[in-house]
Amino acid sequence: MASVRYVAETFTQLQEDRHFADYNLTRDLDPIDALAQVKSAERVFQLWPRIRADQITQEYLVSLVVRR
Repeated sequence: MASVRYVAETFTQLQEDRHFADYNLTRDLDPIDALAQVKSAERVFQLWPRIRADQITQEYLVSLVVRR
């Protein structure tokens, strides 16, 4: 469960960070922050193949589609 939570939270955070970087020009991007985001994405890509077929992962994905 912790792995699914990590992937979901990291994906959400990376998506928010990308949106900020694309549309908010009030602040320069920090290269150290960018590198940390890349490392987070790499970790998700390493973790995903190990958890994608788990029952809890499948239930979570279905809940994203059918929730109100």
